[in-house]
Amino acid sequence: MKLGCSSWSYHAAFRTGRMDLLEWVRCCAEELELDGVELVDLHFPTTDPVYLRDLKKLCTDLQLTISGIAVSNDFGPDERRAGETTRVQQWCDIAAYLGAPVVRVFAGWMPPGRTQQESGVIAGVLRRIFGQRGTNQRRLWSDVTWALRQCADYAAERGVVLALQNNRVDGLVGTPMQLAQCVHDVGSPWLRVCLDPADMLDLAGIDESLARVVQVHARLRDVGEDGADARIHWPELLRTLKLAHYRGFVHLDYEGFENPQTAVPRAARYMRGLLHVLARQQLLRPPAEDAPSTNGAAAIDEAEEVATYEAATPVG
Repeated sequence: MKLGCSSWSYHAAFRTGRMDLLEWVRCCAEELELDGVELVDLHFPTTDPVYLRDLKKLCTDLQLTISGIAVSNDFGPDERRAGETTRVQQWCDIAAYLGAPVVRVFAGWMPPGRTQQESGVIAGVLRRIFGQRGTNQRRLWSDVTWALRQCADYAAERGVVLALQNNRVDGLVGTPMQLAQCVHDVGSPWLRVCLDPADMLDLAGIDESLARVVQVHARLRDVGEDGADARIHWPELLRTLKLAHYRGFVHLDYEGFENPQTAVPRAARYMRGLLHVLARQQLLRPPAEDAPSTNGAAAIDEAEEVATYEAATPVG
């Protein structure tokens, strides 16, 4: 697996003018020593061809992969759906030019004032949950999957893959089951999954999505002194991803209140240490109960190894 960062991690710095996209790209390469970057549409000051050309060359010069483009779309509202579809398609064009293989998208958001539980838009069990009350919700689900299908067809023409991200805060897709069902209902090989474990309503059924994952987001809010976020156990999740043969990018996605210019470097150091340890491990699936015991080469204390790795790694 490779370590990257979403520009959303520095959204506060962009908003206040402390940093622009080109400066952030340099930070990712020279300070954070990352493998790739995900560029969020909101952080582009312009999509002028000259700017895009210079951005692409800078990433090439820094040997930094543009691992994805992210679009802040919403296919939920009827009155916005056509425009949002066009918007995603335009960013597919930009991604193709920049050489980004993936465009991250959302399904959409709940109508104002309604939570996911209240709306009942739970893919795969629509009939059981809605009964006679679910006509509007079923229509919304159908409209959203239609929009995603149009975008996936366009993305295929441009040679990029759409990655659908889960979102639990009033999002239409908030669980592994919903994520897998949405991709299934769209029915395009060009729509895959961006897995955001920390932003799921629950992790039950996560295996349903693993085979379709092309991106992973490491959403962080409370970054401790050691760089970890206590809300989610990343050593275990990374192990699960490796067992599923995931070899793509894990993008840092910081959303905390601390200055990202101090929080993100700690998080990057922590995640890089975990990936370093994981790369050295020979992961074995649990043996059958009647199987003979092995030497347990995979039973490694992650915390101890990460501490050893960090102690041997110069700061910065």
